[in-house]
Amino acid sequence: MQRTQMYLDDKLRRDLNALAKKEKKSMAQVARDILKEGVEKKKNIDTSGMQVMIALSKMRLKGGPRDLSKNIDHYLYGGPKKK
Repeated sequence: MQRTQMYLDDKLRRDLNALAKKEKKSMAQVARDILKEGVEKKKNIDTSGMQVMIALSKMRLKGGPRDLSKNIDHYLYGGPKKK
């Protein structure tokens, strides 16, 4: 392990200390456990949009504006239409 230092505000430090006492662990161990869990959750979040694209393809949508690809900003965000 490598030593790492960080600043915690008073409330977070008190909460971490209380949790450590409750779990009968060191504050460092509780912080490591929480960080490990949080990092694992963040690593598993799909930010590529692949799940959305799969869901959309399963909908088998038909129709829609013929200029959708050209004017996607207009249809999604209300921007000006391109000619």
